[in-house]
Parts: sequence; structure tokens; C-alpha cells
Amino acid sequence: MLNQRGQAFSVFELMIAAIIAVAILFVLLPIINNLITPTGSARDNIANTLNAVKNGGSQTSQDFALKKDETLTSKQFQKEGFDPHSVIFAKITSIDDAIIDIPDTFSNGFSQFVYKQAVQMKAKATVYCESTGLSLEETLEPLVSSGLDYYAPGTPVDLCTEGDYQPCCIVILKRA
Repeated sequence: MLNQRGQAFSVFELMIAAIIAVAILFVLLPIINNLITPTGSARDNIANTLNAVKNGGSQTSQDFALKKDETLTSKQFQKEGFDPHSVIFAKITSIDDAIIDIPDTFSNGFSQFVYKQAVQMKAKATVYCESTGLSLEETLEPLVSSGLDYYAPGTPVDLCTEGDYQPCCIVILKRA
């Protein structure tokens, strides 16, 4: 005859093993998720997002990987119909200058950023576009009041002067 207590103990062991396996899975999933490299280049993802909101509005890009010494300038979006002076790069202030550098002055009149780390970083960009620098600043004002903290080398009004460059867009980089 089989020992009833022995059979119950074996089911209990199996249940404990399953609980431990699920716990290990929950620990490993975020690590595995960070190892998966996003598809598409930073330039392509930002260009797609700029095109989606060029008539006004905001949208966040798909995740992309920033690679060592990767530099993007606003001039690289001319093919999409954007004047190089109408695209402003910015970053969330929690990202250190040693990781993403946005120069205080425009290089040859163009906005740019440089990713400086040796390891690639998963990032995304939120793009806001309006018809003028003034309307873009008015769009950003309530967001800044409610906690959006970003750094750009100037204000949209300074960079997209009235009647000059339209649309006026700001690309705010952040970690994905």
C-alpha cells in the first residue's frame, strides 16, 4: 500500500518548485527585456515621428538604440521637408551631459546631439510640433508646469522666429 503522506509531500514539493520558477522568471524578464535591441535607427524613428506630427501635435517614437558617438543634427531631416532651423533637440534633464550632449550653441546654425557612452542605450523621443515657435512654447508651458523637465539650447520662440521656420518642432530625448 502507498504512503498517503509521502504522496502529499511530493505534490507540495512540486508546488514549491513551480513558485520558485515563477519568481525567477519575474526577476529575469526585465533583464532579458533590456537586452533586446530595438529595431530602426534613431534618425529613422525620429523622422517618422516628425512626419506624423508636422501639422501640429505630439507623439512618442518607437524605442531605438543610441550607439557610441552617434550624432544627429537637425539638418539630417531636410529630406522629410523640415528646415534645419525648425527642429530643436532637447533631452530630459535627468540624462547627464556625459551621456547625451546637447551643445549650448547651434553648430553652423543647426541643433544637434551626441551620444557619448560606449554601451548602447535604449531611448525614445517625444516630438512636439506647432506652426510657430510661440505656439510651440504655449504647448510646452503647461507640460513644464506639470513636471516636464527638459534642457534645450534656447526657447522655441528664440529658435523658430515668427514667419521664419515652420513648422517648429522640439525633439525631447529620454531613456526607453
